[in-house]
Amino acid sequence: MGSCLSRSSFTVNKHHTTESIRTYPVLFSMTDAEGVLGDSDTGTYLLYKDYESDKIYLSVRLSNRVRHHRISEVNRLFYLEKQPYPYLDSIIFYHRRHKLRGIRLKQQAHLSARVVKAFSHKIAAANGNLPDHHPHSHPPSSSSTTLTPRTSSSHRVSRSGSLTSLITSSSDSTTATAHGQRL
Repeated sequence: MGSCLSRSSFTVNKHHTTESIRTYPVLFSMTDAEGVLGDSDTGTYLLYKDYESDKIYLSVRLSNRVRHHRISEVNRLFYLEKQPYPYLDSIIFYHRRHKLRGIRLKQQAHLSARVVKAFSHKIAAANGNLPDHHPHSHPPSSSSTTLTPRTSSSHRVSRSGSLTSLITSSSDSTTATAHGQRL
């Protein structure tokens, strides 16, 4: 019946079940949040930082649609619906007990590895950080061909969020070189 608090998440122990709750925003998009929450139960939520606008949102599944609540930060306080909160996680904790516009937050949306990979690929493609070849093609065969890592000088993908390292690592690509020249 206790909880273990850490800076970025906490665990709630109830009757021999353990549920881990993410209390920091993931890097995501509003469109993808709607896709993830579209088939979820009422009260399912996702806290994320929108990739396109760089703003924090709490999206909640209602009975027939998804509602997006913008969270703003002013003078080290987070505001949701003009109500101040000292921390982002306090918004989640509070609205798991008290309704937010008629809906209580029930469960956090599940982000599968497939969803995360698809989003990471979309961001890498938008930034031009994908290799030029198709995934099923093979690099040209040559005895002097080597693969060297190529990194982008643009770090648009390195905005803060939990997917940053995944996106950054997936955006690194390899370029085939022969005798020091790009093919």
